[in-house]
Amino acid sequence: MKKKRFILVGVLLILILFCCIRFYSKGHNTVYQLGKKDEYEVHEIYTKNVGDELDNYYLEITKGNLSFSFQLFDTYKERRKIVEDILYYDGEYKCMLPIIDDTAQTDISCYKNNRYYNYATIMGKDRELDKFVEEIDINIYDVNDYLDESTEVEIDSGIRLYVHNVNDKHHIAISNLQGVFLINDSIKDIEIFDKDIYSRKLSTVVGDYYITADYSEKQQFRTFYFVELSTGKKKEVKAPEYISFDSYIQGVVDHKLYIYDKDNEVQYAIDTDELKIKEVGNESKKIKYYSDGKWDKITVTKANKEIFFDYLIEDSDLDKFDYIYLVGGEKSGYYYMFDKVGSNYNVYRANVQNKKNITYLFKVADISDVYYVDEYIYYKKGNKLMYYTDKTGSRTILEYDELDFNENLVFGIYERK
Repeated sequence: MKKKRFILVGVLLILILFCCIRFYSKGHNTVYQLGKKDEYEVHEIYTKNVGDELDNYYLEITKGNLSFSFQLFDTYKERRKIVEDILYYDGEYKCMLPIIDDTAQTDISCYKNNRYYNYATIMGKDRELDKFVEEIDINIYDVNDYLDESTEVEIDSGIRLYVHNVNDKHHIAISNLQGVFLINDSIKDIEIFDKDIYSRKLSTVVGDYYITADYSEKQQFRTFYFVELSTGKKKEVKAPEYISFDSYIQGVVDHKLYIYDKDNEVQYAIDTDELKIKEVGNESKKIKYYSDGKWDKITVTKANKEIFFDYLIEDSDLDKFDYIYLVGGEKSGYYYMFDKVGSNYNVYRANVQNKKNITYLFKVADISDVYYVDEYIYYKKGNKLMYYTDKTGSRTILEYDELDFNENLVFGIYERK
């Protein structure tokens, strides 16, 4: 009897130890070979339970002197050596597709002239490559999975919403003349004002809130309206003093919106966690300024010239691009690069774990036409609001003509965790 109890206790201890290891594990880092002649080397890094990082698999697969990078946000039961097979094309483009669970998890990645392209963005440019793709078993890879799919249309308030493409955890806000549209699997029109306001300079999206000054006032105001993106609830928060409409938004840091009042030479921080407005800068204390990931102080004279917070980064490896942003952490983030070509910008992305592998994504008219949500990047294209992820390619969320004609519209996205 004692022996059975001893065995039972031992088994329980082993199970507890196993569960603790899995729960507290930070992931793994392993290297393995694939292919008939081990011609592919796979460097697999699984990141788990690391600070503010998103759990993810980062794969760097090398063939000869050429490497391809893939980042996947599925857990795959946290197992090691998830890549089972690799499809490779060697022509004008060099292309690679890792196979996991007997199917593709991303689009085919293709390399040419120091840049990487998803096959969906170059389809039709190389007949031999197209032929190679057409011969892949459709159960393994189907390019249609990475092309824009515009079905299940819901029409309301002049918006065509493509319900099939909506991420049900993402709540979208688009300002309109009297308030804001809240969009998920349906469209809600939240009225804030009883008349049309064509330009609301003091309005933006921060976290779960669309925030706007009280534009029913004339020269100055004290009230800010907060509309919760996930519920549609509207709240009012008063500033400690009246604020002039001759003010501007400096930027957002750590869930706080910073506004500078040029007439009164006062800086305010709007805390979206506590829904409070506090004076944080003036002529004697100087004005808080955020740049290169650090806080500094500037004079009111400089702030009066409309100095905005600077989120751009400098990187000697990426200095050929006009603008560089770093979004996310050291194990799950991305570099986004903007290269001006004519009147548009080509948008590129590189994983933080290998910024040399730069992938072309799409074009935008302005760098302010994008909004980042983890591995998603939302962007305006004419009258469309779209997003891109490696798992889906570019998809249209909605069409709204005002996006193309009204440059004063504000949009933003909140992700419900």
